[in-house]
Amino acid sequence: MFATVVLLVFSVVSPASATGWRQTLFSLVDSEGNDIGGSGQLGLLLYKGGTVCDDSFDTIAANAICKYMGYASATRWTNQESFSIQSSLEINMDDVQCSRAEFSPAGCTFSLDHNCGHNEDVFLSCYSGGVEVGEAEEEEEEGTEQPRIFTLVGSNGVGVEGDQQGLLLYKGGTVCDDSFDTTAANAICKYMGYTDAETWTSGFLFNVQNNYEINMDEVDCSGAEWESCSFNEYHDCSHSEDVFLTCNSEGEEEDTERPLPFTLVDSNGRGIEGQQKGLLLYKGGTVCDDYFSTDSANVICKYMGYTAAASWSSGQIQDIQSNYEINLDNVDCSGVTEWESCSYSESHNCGHNEDVFLTCY
Repeated sequence: MFATVVLLVFSVVSPASATGWRQTLFSLVDSEGNDIGGSGQLGLLLYKGGTVCDDSFDTIAANAICKYMGYASATRWTNQESFSIQSSLEINMDDVQCSRAEFSPAGCTFSLDHNCGHNEDVFLSCYSGGVEVGEAEEEEEEGTEQPRIFTLVGSNGVGVEGDQQGLLLYKGGTVCDDSFDTTAANAICKYMGYTDAETWTSGFLFNVQNNYEINMDEVDCSGAEWESCSFNEYHDCSHSEDVFLTCNSEGEEEDTERPLPFTLVDSNGRGIEGQQKGLLLYKGGTVCDDYFSTDSANVICKYMGYTAAASWSSGQIQDIQSNYEINLDNVDCSGVTEWESCSYSESHNCGHNEDVFLTCY
């Protein structure tokens, strides 16, 4: 079947007509199908009343659509959510490809045909540029709500939880490491609702970094609260200085060892269920196969909530592997059944041709 590729034709919309325009082209809805606009909530993205498939969708497309709806940028997009209303909707858009963060004939193409299921529907949240649209009134009433100006994203620009290593974004752009230190990392993690920072680093680790502007520099914090910090919204940096951050979850006891975060991702860096073969990540980086065995695979699958490992292998299989650090090596679980009984090293002497892939059941 041949796909119908569409060049978007659009006109400039005045502020007075923006609401009706958003309803007829793009909209964001909650689990009941109610329009949430750019409230900062993650909503199901609709195009002319139907869902949008994630084929070819990326951070550039997310930013372009949010800007087209009148917002500053996207704060997050994912395909890992699910609303019961999805099955009642048509899939109206697929293969959205944008070369720039501008939804225009020169910037984006898409198809009105699709080869998708609703498990590929796009969910999106947008940022208004000051505070999240719809949050300002709430802040005036309550006086305590903070704008969500910081987010963490993974290698494909999809939002991640703070206990995974993520690229730090401020108002939809990266943060430069000039003057950045552990005090700044702690203040930002706390501002995002976490206890403090576990680790931070900087560098060019994800290809997606090139898609972002650099929005913050010279972050200097004198205390553990964001209000004690100074910063610039202009910079003299490159993306090789972008900050990556991992936070500690709220409520963890300081004298208790944190659960070690394992995840499985597909060739696009998206999290998947353990019953699918995935690249094994430990704290956001790959796992080397030195000393790794079936015992190790079984223990890690059990630790992630599965029964045991169905299979494991290693090698350089996916292009995305080179975007990650190697965070774990010499995993030895011989003769044991609990992760706490395994030995391992967080330093390594490996290449990505030794990365572990795992399938659980």
